[in-house]
Amino acid sequence: LLRAVNIHSIFNDSKTFVDMPMKQDPKHVLDEFNKRFPQMTAERIERDDLIAFLNEFFSPPGTELEDCELSDWQPYPPDLMAISDKTLRKFALDLNQIWKMLCRKVKPDLKNSDRHSLIYVPNEFVVPGGRFREYYYWDAYWIIKGLLACGMNVTTKSMLENLASVVDRYGFVPNGGRVYYLERSQPPFLSSMVYEYFEKTHDIDFLRDILPALAKEFHFWQTNRTVSVIGLNQSNYTVYRYRTNSNVPRPESYREDITVAKQLPAEARALLYQNIASSAESGWDFSTRWFADGETLASVQTTSIVPVDLNAIMCLNMDLLKYFYRTVGNFSESKKYNRMKNDFMYAMQYVFYNDTHGAWFDYNIETLKHNTKFYASIALPLFGDCYQLLNMAKSERIYKFMSKSGVFDYPSGVPTSLIDSGQQWDFPNGWSPLNHMIIEGLRKSLNPEMQEQAFKLAQKWVHGNYKVFEATGHMWEKYDVIGTVPKPGVGGEYSVQPGFGWSNGAILDLLVTYRHRMKLLDDSQESTTTTKSTAIPHPSLLIYLTTTMAVFFVQQRYALIC
Repeated sequence: LLRAVNIHSIFNDSKTFVDMPMKQDPKHVLDEFNKRFPQMTAERIERDDLIAFLNEFFSPPGTELEDCELSDWQPYPPDLMAISDKTLRKFALDLNQIWKMLCRKVKPDLKNSDRHSLIYVPNEFVVPGGRFREYYYWDAYWIIKGLLACGMNVTTKSMLENLASVVDRYGFVPNGGRVYYLERSQPPFLSSMVYEYFEKTHDIDFLRDILPALAKEFHFWQTNRTVSVIGLNQSNYTVYRYRTNSNVPRPESYREDITVAKQLPAEARALLYQNIASSAESGWDFSTRWFADGETLASVQTTSIVPVDLNAIMCLNMDLLKYFYRTVGNFSESKKYNRMKNDFMYAMQYVFYNDTHGAWFDYNIETLKHNTKFYASIALPLFGDCYQLLNMAKSERIYKFMSKSGVFDYPSGVPTSLIDSGQQWDFPNGWSPLNHMIIEGLRKSLNPEMQEQAFKLAQKWVHGNYKVFEATGHMWEKYDVIGTVPKPGVGGEYSVQPGFGWSNGAILDLLVTYRHRMKLLDDSQESTTTTKSTAIPHPSLLIYLTTTMAVFFVQQRYALIC
């Protein structure tokens, strides 16, 4: 049935069919399908007959969900009202209104039903928007950042409880809230979400309750997504990669996957499907970052790559678990994760760091080489603060690498890569999560120039998003960053989607972070936000300052743990 629907292109979007709830039990629907189309190949089924069958036995997608009210929503959140610039304050309040349109809840009578593809969760949640009708894993981090900026602590807690319930059931957080996502996850940001909530609320009872789920998810990645790699110092390191168990077409992108597979011999297709699904697990579906030939999806080799961003996120998770366990008084577990992180920073140094280029890069376990092209993922060690404390000059070197690459010079933000491939996670698209993490990584540095670049990039990203919002009336999942007049992004397997959860959340967080300083640029000011200088403080001064600060932080961390 799935093949027939896709072979005949019944819907423009492959995801439509797998989101449609059944009107009767699955066995009855399948029996009826086999009765009406006995021993027929998908190609022999008449298209009109298939459409009639779908209309009889399936309901439209999304009807298994209901709109909901956000109990803690308020029209004028205090943090948004504190934004100095009047136009940006109104922009923030307009985005706050969108949360109400994105609230969903699974209908209660579907809890024990098998007539739909949803993964049941008990509480309401905020969806990304557009074709993304259900909750998604890494999207939720930026959605939560935005909800917290709007004072919506109750909704945030409800979403975290949903995700924890899924971890309790499956051992990890799937890509999204559908059963067809159960073979893959997404970048593991659950601990970061809990951190943001806890820092806002100091809800230690909730932290204590959810901590087993965080440890359980961490164990999933340790057990199922690691590989041993020999570092530049000839030592063995256990590092993380995206590697799903699926070796069949993705149900929600079935037609697209089998089309790509036709380019390969039959015996190579299972590995292709695994690499495609693993790319989807990365969140970057798709990018030349994963392609062996640097050009075509048919050459995708995601399982052969240990990604610098995933490993930086896992390093951050170690640090967060250390902090959480210390906070609840479990000092033995806290010390365990502290040792784990300290050891893992050597992997970041000897597996991912390229001293010639002065940056962290993905490492290919087949070619034993770094991919030294620019991808926005290389900034993740800054965001996760995952580099050796006594060698913090590396953060300045990667900033210089990015500056020389010209990625700070575009009018509306940092592009995902510098390769114009037609893939959505490549040039000229900029994405909210990547730009937000780059900004945060630069902002948290000890270097004043990097901090200033963070503000300038935040100003450009907000300005570009605002211009598109004014022109279209929507926020979008991705943006073309190269035009003087920005517009929604391009490329990928589906049309660009409005909504949009993580774009709204990133903007709201940036507006609150820079509430007293950020102003809406006029056209004459816009060009001044581009900085081409890559000047770095004198090395001797830098070494003295970073070493002094590093020793201080080490002493403070050791004192807190002990």
